[in-house]
Amino acid sequence: MSSEYLMRFLDIGAIDLKGDDSRLEKLRATAKDLSAVLKKAPAKTASFTMVAADPGVASDDPTIQEAMAALRKQWETVSNAFSSPPVAILRAVLLDAVVQAGRADESISVAFVNTARNALAHAETADEAVVWREAVAEIEAKVDARAEQEWATPEMISVDPLQYTPPAAVTLKFKAPTVDREALQSEIQRASGPWGGSSSNQHSPQNNPQAWAASFADKMATTIADELETLSKGLAPAPVDLTQPLTTLAKAITAHVEKALASFSGATAGLQRRTNLLWWKEALYSPSVHESYLDLPAFEAAALMALDLHEQVPTYSPASVSAFLKEAIRCLPVDPGDAEGGKQEIAQLVSDARTTEFMQPFRNLAAQYVQAAAGRGPLLSVIGHPQSPTAVDAAALRALAGLDASTKMTPSEWGTYLFRELQSARATNANAKRPKKK
Repeated sequence: MSSEYLMRFLDIGAIDLKGDDSRLEKLRATAKDLSAVLKKAPAKTASFTMVAADPGVASDDPTIQEAMAALRKQWETVSNAFSSPPVAILRAVLLDAVVQAGRADESISVAFVNTARNALAHAETADEAVVWREAVAEIEAKVDARAEQEWATPEMISVDPLQYTPPAAVTLKFKAPTVDREALQSEIQRASGPWGGSSSNQHSPQNNPQAWAASFADKMATTIADELETLSKGLAPAPVDLTQPLTTLAKAITAHVEKALASFSGATAGLQRRTNLLWWKEALYSPSVHESYLDLPAFEAAALMALDLHEQVPTYSPASVSAFLKEAIRCLPVDPGDAEGGKQEIAQLVSDARTTEFMQPFRNLAAQYVQAAAGRGPLLSVIGHPQSPTAVDAAALRALAGLDASTKMTPSEWGTYLFRELQSARATNANAKRPKKK
């Protein structure tokens, strides 16, 4: 049912409607309305999910305000029931709305799963953990099923039979030739003796049989030959134009071969993609900056590895791809003298990402995917628009990304976080370029 997760929040006591079923119906209607908003504007998925996952989100956050406005349309007296926006209730409504939209739209599913994985890792949602685990598991199963089509390699490739309908048989119009008996008789008569006119045989068989026979044979041979040639011309078949049926056959064969090649290519795409990724992991070379990751600072390398992997895999990728990236980043060397164990504060990481020269390709793509930060949203909105007036300080990071400035990450955690944001942003960005199948 559409209100499944609303009910789950009620069941665990995360929200309290004072046993008023009418309030529940209003929340259900609001969740349905917000779900419709998401379907029209999938790019809001990240903001909706991040706000829903953060119990500490400010009541003046733009997404909270949008949810509150939607609730007022269904519950005009909501201000009488709550002195301030009921953040906990609105978060439950937002989660329910995102799940509803994700069930109907695969791109929203991708954005929700990737955003939720990031947000939940840095949010205090212990009391709601069971609900979120169920929601993420449901939508992630949908994403993995879709990803199977992109990554699977079938055991056998089947090609449909050639689709060709031969043309109808051609019926030739034929008129049998006939002998002009009168003309033939006249020619035979001329050959028989001097009574056939000027061109007749001038000899008589009884007077000069030898000369007559020679002339008769000559004239009869000519007469018979002429008649046979006339008959043969009449028996010659009319030419048949095979251009159209042969052209149709050629087109059918071409289409069949193209379909067969496409089937083969699609069937082997998953295997080729895995092969390319293994090569990339072993080479540790960045195609975006043409540098070895080993020659770059660890966190810059991690961010670029997230970018490069993102550009190699399709939008619909299994959850294991993030784990693959994490293990690839762990191949990078770690400074043994680092007292922090290779960790850095998120504030410093964001600041470096906004200014470091090597991060320019990442910033370019982030700017393509998302607009400048305005309320809760992905880190991409902060990184991709370094000229925006938004200051990267503790308060700004908390408000815009839901992250404490003092939060520390390892290179693998940083790279994985950015990769999920890139996948989420591309899934809901209508103008984003999709990677070519490899």
